[in-house]
Amino acid sequence: MSDLEALFSPRSVAVLGVSRNPAKLGFRLLQNLKERGFPGAIHPVNPSGESILGLVTVPAVEALPEGIDLALVSLPAPAVPDAIRALAARHARAAVILSSGFGEVDEEGSRVQADLLGAARAAGLRLVGPNCMGVYSAPADLNGTYFWDLPAVRGGVSIVSQSGAYGGLIFRHLGSRGLGVSRFLSVGNQADVDLAEVLDYLADDPETTLVACFVEALRDGRAFLAAAARATARKPVVVLKGGRSDAGRRAAGSHTGALAGAYETYRAAFRRANVVLAEETEEFFDAIETLVLAGDRRPAAPSLAVITVSGGPSVVAADAAERAGLAVPALDEGTRAALRALLPPFAAVGNPVDLTPQVDPGRIAAAVGLVLDQPAVAGAVAVNVGLDIAEFADGIVGAAKATGKLVVAFVADAPEVAARLRAGAVPVLPSPERAVRAWRALWNARPRPSGVGGTGGTPRASLPVGERTGVGGTSGASVVPSEDVPPARVLTLELRRALDETRGALPYALARGLLEAYGVRFCREAVAATPEEAARAAEAIGFPVVVKADAEGLSHKTEAGAVRTGLDDAAAVSTACRAIARAVPRARFVVQAEVGPGVEILVGGRRDEVFGPVVVAGVGGILTEVIRDVSLRLAPVDEEEADEMLREGPRARLLGGPRGLPRLEDDSLRRAVVGIGDLLLAEPRILEVDHNPVIVAAGTSYAVDALVVVGEPGA
Repeated sequence: MSDLEALFSPRSVAVLGVSRNPAKLGFRLLQNLKERGFPGAIHPVNPSGESILGLVTVPAVEALPEGIDLALVSLPAPAVPDAIRALAARHARAAVILSSGFGEVDEEGSRVQADLLGAARAAGLRLVGPNCMGVYSAPADLNGTYFWDLPAVRGGVSIVSQSGAYGGLIFRHLGSRGLGVSRFLSVGNQADVDLAEVLDYLADDPETTLVACFVEALRDGRAFLAAAARATARKPVVVLKGGRSDAGRRAAGSHTGALAGAYETYRAAFRRANVVLAEETEEFFDAIETLVLAGDRRPAAPSLAVITVSGGPSVVAADAAERAGLAVPALDEGTRAALRALLPPFAAVGNPVDLTPQVDPGRIAAAVGLVLDQPAVAGAVAVNVGLDIAEFADGIVGAAKATGKLVVAFVADAPEVAARLRAGAVPVLPSPERAVRAWRALWNARPRPSGVGGTGGTPRASLPVGERTGVGGTSGASVVPSEDVPPARVLTLELRRALDETRGALPYALARGLLEAYGVRFCREAVAATPEEAARAAEAIGFPVVVKADAEGLSHKTEAGAVRTGLDDAAAVSTACRAIARAVPRARFVVQAEVGPGVEILVGGRRDEVFGPVVVAGVGGILTEVIRDVSLRLAPVDEEEADEMLREGPRARLLGGPRGLPRLEDDSLRRAVVGIGDLLLAEPRILEVDHNPVIVAAGTSYAVDALVVVGEPGA
């Protein structure tokens, strides 16, 4: 029996902390176990040795049989370490510590937690918790939780939650929607068994068809993603992430660090593993319900039709779809003509398709079938407010079955329609926006090709897990997603020495040399020590030029008054240098050929403490932190994924050359995005990389600044 099989399918269970008082949690725990009908041996532990709930007790852990599969520990915190040592001596296989008062409280609690983990590991005893709400397993008829009113519905949803209370909320809410739970585990402090290990187990579990996770924080992000990627290849994984606020961001010395906050990085990471990330509680439950009803079916494209008899709410649905990144394509002229022949003359037939309340009920099925037959339409959101005619529901269900396309509905004040849609496995949600987001969950849960970014791309030479460096975790044993790691570039001795010896920001010239080695293109420039040297360098480069300061600790040059642009002659250069020297004493001067007019883009990356290297692209220049337009991906990034990043947000329009601005015509910017990811993977001491701005001009891109921050060895 494996470690987690002993947890989810035990043959024998010991309950520590059992009380005769029905008001005590230990009594409730034993009662739940018995009332659920657990078929294996139950061994309550109570010092009195008297029977409780008709079960014979033993006075101490030492009196338990050897080799108990599972122990449920509901004792005061001071009594837990001795109990764990005694369970280890009795060769118990797994223990769930429901008690609190350990690592979540203070340093002393953390020390005690570490000690009891050491004792357990020495004996091969696996621990869940402390500070959790227990374990539930429907296939084993096991309720080893404090929850006494759990829904009895059987189903394939398995729940793993860091929060015990939120886990209980998930359990009850799914039951209220008629969705059954197969497994539940509250992992609490994750002293031993963590989210990643449970997710890995559930990936193989034939009783689990969907995994719902409540995540607060991960201690090894790449291990979680490895498990999630394996799971999502077989079944959906839906996550709600708590703890997203700015308080969760690390202090950062660059634009990249400021923008690549904690939650943004979690979003990028979950995207990498094909996890469906919900932004709020309702979306979380809606996604679970919709995916359960859809089974293995997924949309073929992110495009839908809105079919309605209620004009206003359908417009809201269409707006919500476009905000959610879904297309609402116009129907072709042939389909519109066919719809006009079926519907009242004032019906809308473009998409949204408004059948109108005056529609002949006998024609609804044909009209809906015409819409869903459209190749450009991969599914639909049905909207019905107040027209409670069965033909609407029957037409939607029939067309969905005939075409194999997925439909989600918003229905209000039409109980017969809602009932018939639900009977036809169409989710019915209480607002148009929620219906659209639920349909998007179907698209986000689709299987995707494997590759660096999960979207395909050219494979790279891979390294064994133990030989990969700088990819999450703190040791070579850390589990890493099955991504291909690029080889390190050959660096000069000067650059290698600088990386080995520098703490903090590299000098600009060295930062530039390092990034050029990884494929980043820079503009023509020279570094000067005096205004006179700068003037001569400008004459050699050719006017106009830009002059900026190069000084230790200077990351935001514009704010410091350390940049001068549009310098047309040597005298202007000398004057600019003297002004910069007053603003930034002891600075050197970087003289650059002026690139422009152009579009300013930010390209950078940083080392996240949970997920390792991440790469960032967004609008650059002085507007970077004002607009806060940014895309993140986990490194490594392939060219296809880099191109995807550059097409997101307003960047696609900017790089396409609007209103006379230059159009990007080569792949230099894409190579910079890929190269920064490669650099962060190859050099584990680099904490942050910032190119702001990279200027797109004359069809290509040029970096005009660079910040590379180096940390301590092993940072």
